[in-house]
Amino acid sequence: MKAKKIPKNMDTKYEPETKCRWNSYQTYRLILWGWMMNEISTVFAPADLSHHGFYIHMVLYTISAIFVGLPLLYSEVCIAQYTNCNTFTLWNHFPVFRGVAYSSIYLIILKTMYVLILSTWYIQYAIYSAIDTPPWFTCDEFNDTYCMVKRINVSIFQHCLETQFLLDEDCGMRTASYCFFQREIGDNNTLESMSCLYAWKQLIASSAISVSLFVLSLKSDKFIQIFVKILAAYLTVTVFILLSISLSTSGSWYSARTILGVEWDNYTLSDCLRPVSLGFLSLGTGYGMVSHLSANVPFRSPAMMTVITSSLFSLCFTFVMSLIIFSGIKTMSYYHGEEENVIEFGDSPFFSPLASISEILIYFDAIQIWSFIWYLSILLCLYLVLWIQYLFLRDLLLDYVPFARRRYNLTSALVSSFISIFSWPFICSDLTSALSDVTEILQICNCLLLSISLYWIYGYKKHSVDIVFMIGIKSSYFWKICWVLNPLFITFILFAKLNHWAGGEFDDSHEFVSVSMRFDELVFFILFITHFSIIILGTLYELYSYYKHDKILNIFFPSEDWGPVDIILYRSRKMFVPEIMTTEFLYRQVRIHRYTVKNRNNNKNKSSSQITENWSLDIGQWSALTSN
Repeated sequence: MKAKKIPKNMDTKYEPETKCRWNSYQTYRLILWGWMMNEISTVFAPADLSHHGFYIHMVLYTISAIFVGLPLLYSEVCIAQYTNCNTFTLWNHFPVFRGVAYSSIYLIILKTMYVLILSTWYIQYAIYSAIDTPPWFTCDEFNDTYCMVKRINVSIFQHCLETQFLLDEDCGMRTASYCFFQREIGDNNTLESMSCLYAWKQLIASSAISVSLFVLSLKSDKFIQIFVKILAAYLTVTVFILLSISLSTSGSWYSARTILGVEWDNYTLSDCLRPVSLGFLSLGTGYGMVSHLSANVPFRSPAMMTVITSSLFSLCFTFVMSLIIFSGIKTMSYYHGEEENVIEFGDSPFFSPLASISEILIYFDAIQIWSFIWYLSILLCLYLVLWIQYLFLRDLLLDYVPFARRRYNLTSALVSSFISIFSWPFICSDLTSALSDVTEILQICNCLLLSISLYWIYGYKKHSVDIVFMIGIKSSYFWKICWVLNPLFITFILFAKLNHWAGGEFDDSHEFVSVSMRFDELVFFILFITHFSIIILGTLYELYSYYKHDKILNIFFPSEDWGPVDIILYRSRKMFVPEIMTTEFLYRQVRIHRYTVKNRNNNKNKSSSQITENWSLDIGQWSALTSN
C-alpha cells in the first residue's frame, strides 16, 4: 500500500465529510439492526432459549452479546468510521493478517448460501401455514397409525409418555409436526438418497429468491431502505400481537416444574456453550460486513451510539420472540398436566426452530394465522440479511473488476445466479448441518484473529486514542477491560465449540467406507481446510509483496496509510495528543473554529458574561471537526 501524499500547501480546504450511501442515520441504524436480525437472532436463538430453561440461557446469551460481541462490534464500526475502510483495509492495522480479509469473502459466500437454504425452508412453512389446514394440524396427509396431534390426542400422548417412563424406550408415536418436517426436510438427506440434491421445491424457491434479488438490485439502495423500514414496522406490530396472544393462553402464567428451571444434575458444558456462542455471533461480527455497511460514515458522527442502540434493539426482539415460544411451551405443559418430555427434540439441528415451534404454535387457539405470521416474519428477516450479503458481493465485483462496472446488469445477474446454483448441493439437510457448523466455527475464528490483532498486537491503548481523536470522548474502563479479555473469551468458546462439534452427533448422512467418514463430516473438513488455506495463501502474498518492496519488517506494524482518508485529518492524527482533550481545550477549540458573536457592535459595553450568553452556533459553518 502506498503512503498518503501530504500536500505542501496546508491551506487545503477542509473536507472530512464523505457522502454515505445511506441517506440518514435512521436508515443506517435500521440497516445495522437488520443485519443483526440474522439467522442466529431470529431462527436459532428463540428456539434454543425457549427450549432450554429460558431464564439462565437468556442471562448467558445477554452476557456474551454485551461483554464479547458488542465491544468487537463497537471496534469494527470505529475502524470503519476512522479510516473509511472496507473488508480488506480493515486489516491494515496488522497487515500480516490481511489474508483473513480474503477468507472473509469466502465465509460470506458460504453464509449467503446457508441463509438462502434456510429461506427456502421458511418459504415452505409460510406457504403451508397460509392454507386452510396446515399439515401439522392433522395426520390426514401421513396415513400413519402412529401419527398424532398432541393437542387433539391428549390421552394417546399421555399413554405414550407413561410407556416411555416405565419401559425407558420410545413408544413409537410421532406428532404431525415431526412427520411433516421429516417429509420435507429431515429425511431429505444423503443417507436416504442422493436425490435430495434435486429437491424441486427448494430449487424453485431459491431460484425465485435469486431472481427477486436481481430485480431489486437495479435500484438497490432505494429499495433496501424502503424494505428495512417496512420490516421494522411490521416486526414491531406482529411481535407485539404474538406476545399478547401467547400471554393470553391458559398456561402462560403458570409455573411448569420441568421447564422453568434447569436440571443442574444433567446440565453439561455443551448446554452452557450454546447460548454463549450464539450471543456474540448474533451481532454479525467476523465477516467484515459491518465495516462495509459503516463505510463512509462521516467523521465524528453518532455512529458509535448507533451500534449500541441497534444491538440492543436486536437483543430485545430476540428475547421477545423467545418469550412467545416459551409461553407456548408453558401452555403445552399446563395443558398436559405438566408432564415431562412434553417438548419434542429431533435429531436435526433444524428440528426445534421449524418442527417443534410449529407444534407449539398449535396451542395458540389452533389458528394457523399465528404460524403464518411467525414464519413470514423470520422469512423477511432472512431475506434482508441475504439482500445485504448479495449487495456486498456485487459491490465487491464492481470495485475490483473493471468489466463488472461496464456491465452492471450482467454482473448483478451473475451474482444472483451464482448464489442460487452453488447453494443447490447443500439443500440436503445433513449437508446444511455441516454448512451451519462450519460457518459458525469460522466466524468465531475470524473474530478471534481480529480481537488478537487489534487489542493485543496493535494495542487497545492505541485503539482507544483513535476513538478519542475520532469522537472526542475517552473510552470508558468497560470497553478497555472487555478489549483486553475479549481474545481470552473467544478462545475458550472456540476450544469448547471444537470439542463439542454438533456435526458429529448426527447419523443421517451417507458414509464413505473408504475414508471412514460421513458425507457431512467430509464436507465440513473440506470447507474448513479451504478457509485456512485462503488465509495462508493471503499471508504469503502479503509477505511476498512487502519483501518485494524491501519492507518485510513493516508487515508487523500498521500500514503507512492507516488512519483517516482525509489528508488534513490524517496529519492531525499524527500530531494528536489525547491528554489535551480537556473541557477547557474543547471550548477554546469550538470558539476558534466555528463560533461567532452575534450583534458584537451592540454588545461592546456589556460584561464578558453577558457577551458569552449571546454567543451562538453558526449552523451554516458547522463541521464534524467541532462536533465534540
